Amino acid sequence: MPKRNFFAAALAVALLAGTALAGPVFAQESVLKFVPSSDLPTLDPSQTTAKITGNMGFLVFDTLFSMDSNLVPHPQMVDNYTVSDDGLVYTFVLRDGLAWHDGTPVTAEDCVASLERFFAKDGMGGTLKASTESLVAVDDKTFVLTLNAPYGLVLDVLAKVDQPIPFMYPKSLIGEDPNIPFTVPVGSGPYSYNAEESKPGIQLVFDRNAAYVPRSEPQDMLSGGKVAGTDRIVWTFIADRQTAANALMAGEVDFVEGPPADMLPILRADSNLEVAARDPRGELIVLRFNSLNPPFDNAKARQAFAMVVDQQSYLQAAVAPGEGKECRSIYTCDSPYSTDVGTELIGSGDVESARKLVEESGYGGESIVLLQPTDLPTVNNFALIAAQELRSIGFNVELAASDWASIIQRRAKTEPQSEGGWNMFITTASGGLLDTPISNLPGKTNCEAAWAGWPCDEEAEAIKARFALTSDPAERREIADEFQKRVYELMTFVPGGQYQLFDAWNVNVDNVVIGAASPLYGVTKVAQ
Repeated sequence: MPKRNFFAAALAVALLAGTALAGPVFAQESVLKFVPSSDLPTLDPSQTTAKITGNMGFLVFDTLFSMDSNLVPHPQMVDNYTVSDDGLVYTFVLRDGLAWHDGTPVTAEDCVASLERFFAKDGMGGTLKASTESLVAVDDKTFVLTLNAPYGLVLDVLAKVDQPIPFMYPKSLIGEDPNIPFTVPVGSGPYSYNAEESKPGIQLVFDRNAAYVPRSEPQDMLSGGKVAGTDRIVWTFIADRQTAANALMAGEVDFVEGPPADMLPILRADSNLEVAARDPRGELIVLRFNSLNPPFDNAKARQAFAMVVDQQSYLQAAVAPGEGKECRSIYTCDSPYSTDVGTELIGSGDVESARKLVEESGYGGESIVLLQPTDLPTVNNFALIAAQELRSIGFNVELAASDWASIIQRRAKTEPQSEGGWNMFITTASGGLLDTPISNLPGKTNCEAAWAGWPCDEEAEAIKARFALTSDPAERREIADEFQKRVYELMTFVPGGQYQLFDAWNVNVDNVVIGAASPLYGVTKVAQ
């Protein structure tokens, strides 16, 4: 049977349900059918570090500034801005034609409220907040950021490409509490969220925003004009990745994010498909501890596990031979700050010494809850490897299996494992979340404001603050080394190796961005 006529029964059920939900699609309407790597944990990008929610956010929301392919920030919602001679006062003027999807105008007050929400939820945003004297709206289109000391990364922070991204929201949508998520996204971006036809957990529907006024410059990654490439984008959630890949080969969907690694050779051999890594920086495997609760509230327990982590085992579970690389730097091995400082314990393989550290940590044999995402085959395999390594040094491991969206919700719990909490989870992080002391997500040690795991260390935070205050390259490199050394003394996480994630799409799909961010809004589709 020709493979473009083949359609797995399980997939047929999912897509037929999705077709019924999406409503009529007229012949003249172009629709991009996209299968994301997992379900979304939330529709509020400010509430999660999950990249998939950020990708949704790029469709619906907009940012004040945006990065080009060289990671240089450019105005996006901002028309023009000025900086005072002393570098302390930034005045921003919004461009004409900005409107929310409900038709109301975007105002400076909306932007101030959105930035305050971002400052409360993001580490880089929090660092900028610490240098802020005031942030006020002057009129409907103008707001002013006044610093208490020069801070050279203001525009970089406002153009941040990794989650949480500083998207702009209507003030009426987000309220005053930054910890309360909204459930129906209303933005000002090139696509609007179709709440009527979307069914979270099954499909999300985004329609071209006919009222959106793009910038006149050509698109360059996230900068320039955001011109909608199709009339509609439909995200269909297919938990089984092999089924999703079969759907792509059958021509039932246009684009699959993260197909199974063992199917990549088959997909590459299909002349109807393109296979590529949309982010050439790749991902670092992150083995993350809960530093708040026993036993990993003790650094010796964390260090013990680090000693038996075999990066080759994780890489073999993720990619074909030669496609990944061992990497022990917290910054990834492609960052200008990549270093081996402080990495001596990681993967040393000294099982007996690791067992001794476990004993010294006071571990009493309680169950270690390791979160296992069954809908992400590669990360699921990572969890199995980590469980084996933990058991090899005396830990009693319980694998808690669920889908990835549920894991993201559970990892936000600070309660002990006996009350529905957790002890370890595994994920991957891109370079933008890792490549400097300021951006490094698993290296944040600001207690309850840190990423899930909540390590707490004033010394590491002080080192990071010194990095932010200097612009001297040599001094920054020294401070970056110092920061990594301290992070590995604490062992807030263990790197499991670095590799690229591959996506696949039909050859009639064009304008797929290859870069640190790969938004879908400009992707086009040629009728076949």
